[in-house]
Amino acid sequence: MMQSNPDTTLSAIRTYTLIIDGELDVDFAAAFCPPDTMLEHDGKTLRLTNLRVDQSGLLGIIRSLHNLGCVLVSLSIDTGEIS
Repeated sequence: MMQSNPDTTLSAIRTYTLIIDGELDVDFAAAFCPPDTMLEHDGKTLRLTNLRVDQSGLLGIIRSLHNLGCVLVSLSIDTGEIS
């Protein structure tokens, strides 16, 4: 059994950056992402930044992206943002 870090919980809200290969419009952020999430087009990829969610919210967003045919390129946690 893997031991967990006591500072990390499933309900901890963190700030993430997701990079995907696919097309989305601004309505996706309004419908599926928390307020203040930003969409940045960078040539072929799309970056969702300032994505403040807990683990279940993150999984829901990733599932929604998958259902829209988007490919996850990168997922990172922006350090220093735990609440």
